[in-house]
Amino acid sequence: MKFRLFMKIVGVKNVFRLVVSINKHGFNLLSLLDFVKNSSFLEAYLEDDYVKISYQKLYQESIALAYHLEVKHSIKTKSKVVIISNNSVAMIKTLFAVSSLGADIILLNPNQKKDYYKSIFENNTIHLLVGKNRKEFLDFNIPFFEENETITSSPLKRNAKRKNGNIIILSSGTKGKPKNEKRRLSAIKYINPVIDIIQKLNLIENKSVFISVPVFHGYGLAALFLSIFLKKKIRLTRKFDAKETLQILEQENINCWIVVPLMIQKVYAIRDLQTSALKSIISGGDILPAKVIENIHKTSNVAMYNMYGTSETGVCIIATNDDLKKYPNTIGKSILGVKMKVKNTKGKSIHNEDIGQLVVKCEWASDDKKDDFYTTGDLVSKNEEGYYFYKGRMDDLIVLGGENIYPNEIESMIYRNSKVKWVKARGSKENGVVGIHLDLLVEDRISFNEMEFQNWMTQEMPKYMLPKSIKVLDYEPVLKLM
Repeated sequence: MKFRLFMKIVGVKNVFRLVVSINKHGFNLLSLLDFVKNSSFLEAYLEDDYVKISYQKLYQESIALAYHLEVKHSIKTKSKVVIISNNSVAMIKTLFAVSSLGADIILLNPNQKKDYYKSIFENNTIHLLVGKNRKEFLDFNIPFFEENETITSSPLKRNAKRKNGNIIILSSGTKGKPKNEKRRLSAIKYINPVIDIIQKLNLIENKSVFISVPVFHGYGLAALFLSIFLKKKIRLTRKFDAKETLQILEQENINCWIVVPLMIQKVYAIRDLQTSALKSIISGGDILPAKVIENIHKTSNVAMYNMYGTSETGVCIIATNDDLKKYPNTIGKSILGVKMKVKNTKGKSIHNEDIGQLVVKCEWASDDKKDDFYTTGDLVSKNEEGYYFYKGRMDDLIVLGGENIYPNEIESMIYRNSKVKWVKARGSKENGVVGIHLDLLVEDRISFNEMEFQNWMTQEMPKYMLPKSIKVLDYEPVLKLM
């Protein structure tokens, strides 16, 4: 049944072409490029700040690079290759080339400190590092390939079919030390999420996509693969800059913008978008404040979508534009192929709107978690219509005076104040006394009056939720991904 629906959405001819590509290259990423390589350059391409490349040329250059990595660096099936890079054509080309050789790929954030990399390299046998600057990694004594290096040996012959390798993404570490989340490429297990994501996010209608989310994160990686599969014009930037992003959105005819919530807030802090080309904004990786959604719905016709997932489970909940109009603070409903439960502290399922831990089971979870229910550590509630509402992390729960206080509920209330740009609530402990602390970013630091804000909170919030301390930040918070 699900395969018939997939064929209906994608088209019989495209399914046939995909089967031919998989038969040619095997279950690796090069099959995806082979599938889309004949797309018109006017209709589908990959572009960063410096390079614009057709899918055909990307396919050819990926094969050439794969040959180079195989001959010069002996990369093969079961090799481990670490890619440390921001979003760029060069990074994407390397990703496809390494995958075509059947090697395991570990994607790392290039903005981390050396100690972070050291801990990972010590626990893995790494055969090659790929990045932008060789000098930054000389201390590790691991073979290095600069992603923009000129390739001299480049026969455009067809690669033999290889066994599919794994793509390993480190979890964000919300539950402690980051762990490897390994996924083996498989066409079958991704049919369910692909069907539902395409339908619920209305992706067929968009011709061009701007991916601001880093591809080294699972959310960004999924956005990239799905955009290529649907033969979109894809725009990338190495680093997020609010002013540059605003310019791209308004001047480059972007239809769909894929982001994390704070990116939206930073761009809209400059001004509301002035473009008729933008049709949708897809947010994920963190909680999307209701205030942001309501402002965009009020000031434009842009459709808003929210995706919830974890590094371990992948995408498992989607809120459509209609969902967010009805309940701006919902994270949405579960997608096709996902089983979910909300459990109390004793591990028993909750069937009313009480708050409990979310547990998830899905086919596309990381390899060591796909067969069992996975406890996310996220606190949620579920209403009678099947909508989920995020309340915070279990380890962020504040117990104060016998009351369970959820930081997300405090933040939702604070966002009602028009002077607040960003807020984070957390528990604090001073001299053995537990309290609530707020970090605030306000619209105008000079004119902000903390006493007036304190009075506003006293009138608008329950007494047990009032913070004991407030810090007004002079800097913008670091972008966070779940």
